[in-house]
Amino acid sequence: MTKLTQQFKFIVKDRLFYNRFEYAIGFHLDEVSCLRELDHNHIDIMIERRRTWREIAHHRITGGGKSGLFGNSQSILSRRHKAITEKTISDLHDLAEILLTTTSDFKLVVSVSQAYVYTNDVALINQVSALSGVARKEYTRAIIGRPKNTIKLKNPKHQFRSYFKITKLSDEQKSYLTNFLMTQPTIRISPSLDGWIVSPFRRTQDYFFIDHNEMSWLTMLALVRPGLIRKTMQIISAK
Repeated sequence: MTKLTQQFKFIVKDRLFYNRFEYAIGFHLDEVSCLRELDHNHIDIMIERRRTWREIAHHRITGGGKSGLFGNSQSILSRRHKAITEKTISDLHDLAEILLTTTSDFKLVVSVSQAYVYTNDVALINQVSALSGVARKEYTRAIIGRPKNTIKLKNPKHQFRSYFKITKLSDEQKSYLTNFLMTQPTIRISPSLDGWIVSPFRRTQDYFFIDHNEMSWLTMLALVRPGLIRKTMQIISAK
């Protein structure tokens, strides 16, 4: 077994990451979203597309080499249209090669310039960590500390916690939902959902939740807004 060479932060969960991985490394790597498809040719195609798009955007902002429409055009360019260097391209191919040639099971999740690799193989974590292009590395390890589909609270006052789906509502739908929730004295609304209720935003987020005591309460909620709940977990005492 490969020795743990990194300091992993324990995350107590009701299951492993994606229900099958114990370890994860999160890191920053410029343009890493080019690896949504793990293929060297695809990386080069995406890089060329991004360079072309940024060149077009550069001319639009600067007015084709003139002073441009905005006095801070150079600042805008530096923030949004960072040049893609040969080092960045090499770093992307290095990461792709490790993931394409490993015999270990893994899952890669990317978003803009942030990535996560989940696996049960610490050696793979070490390989990714050793790449010169990865920065701001974070190491986590899933520890199963409670039964599946449960959440631990120190002093629970409800039996269940139900999480919302990401859903865009109309003004009328939000009004109906808000009125319903505000007339339910036995539930607990999460702080983020409470803030959303008084905000102008209409899109619900998947971290919004409601604590309640009866599963039948969800039936009433479904009559007001069908399909809003993505999962329900039992609340257990942490004592």
